[in-house]
Amino acid sequence: MNGFIAVHCGAGYHSDTLRKDYQKTCYTACRKAGQALNEGGNAVDAVEKAIVELENSSLTNAGYGSNLSWDGLVECDASIMNGQTLHFGACGAVSNVWNPIKLAKQLCIKQCDNLSLGRVPPCILTGKGARTWAERMGLEIVDDKKMISARAFRNFKHCKRKLKRYSLQNDVRFSPLDTVGAICVDSNGVVAAGASSGGVSLKHEGRVGQAASFGSGVWAVMSRDGIKPSVASCTSGCGEHLIRTQLAKNTAESLFESSPVLSLDKCLKEKFLESPFLWDIPERLGGALALSFNPEIGEGELLWGHTTKTMCIGYMSTEIAKPKCIISYLPAKVEPGRKAVVSGLPFKVPIQPCPVLQWEIKTEHHSNGSL
Repeated sequence: MNGFIAVHCGAGYHSDTLRKDYQKTCYTACRKAGQALNEGGNAVDAVEKAIVELENSSLTNAGYGSNLSWDGLVECDASIMNGQTLHFGACGAVSNVWNPIKLAKQLCIKQCDNLSLGRVPPCILTGKGARTWAERMGLEIVDDKKMISARAFRNFKHCKRKLKRYSLQNDVRFSPLDTVGAICVDSNGVVAAGASSGGVSLKHEGRVGQAASFGSGVWAVMSRDGIKPSVASCTSGCGEHLIRTQLAKNTAESLFESSPVLSLDKCLKEKFLESPFLWDIPERLGGALALSFNPEIGEGELLWGHTTKTMCIGYMSTEIAKPKCIISYLPAKVEPGRKAVVSGLPFKVPIQPCPVLQWEIKTEHHSNGSL
């Protein structure tokens, strides 16, 4: 199956000394996603494979190597949304699950299950309940210490020492906000989006960020009428800012307008930087990776925008041998959290016929005339 995949290693601050390492991580994630598509997987499978690779890297704040909580533990958030079924699966503040994105995918898939006694399958699980569910699904469970990378532990110690001297709230350089995400459209026109995060450093136990919050971390909607495009998005930045503004949903829906680049720029300005929900926040730190795709002609546009110092992005088509990876920079004289930079590029995906799910509300008529 053909398709187009894009990933990010976060919107925040990426050290120049690690630039090639971040780009290599995005490169490998794109290759894994492309391999999944070539082997017959769909957009959801590709997103999962890409994020698994990103979670396994000690560079990122997701899965292994996540930021540590106040008590020195790893608690992860992750989510996936399927643009064809519109199902969403997420886990929050979960420990010991080696790849949280696998748990999120399973929760997304299980939305189709019919449970006994009229029970409803969960779409979000947190904490111990999420870990227990992951064990039942046969996912890899590991000891707390195995989730902690040397880099994350050094940052934890540094952060604790620094906290004794002054507040870390506005230290953008120390807080990389390097969560991860992926978006994909496959040759059936199905779109999907995923996100994974370890949260902010020294967070309170049980804190859940945007990566597990509906409409805030991911959004994906497949075209139903051939008029509106298929859209998908994932976000990064300060989770609380992204939750308050539901940036993933707002980003994706802004792409229904005629010019995707101008629409994303307008969205980041009006729905984020000027959002009334962030009236008490002096620096609005966030970023979004998104795509808009026209299934009628097999053409789309990849977009990214951020108010942070940097954003690391990788992308590829299955018809191109090598992914491309870049680090996007805020202009030198612009303070992070005050303005956004937005970019985009076109792409193509050969489309194969795919049956679109029909959404019908069926009413059952009883003999007495009641519904």
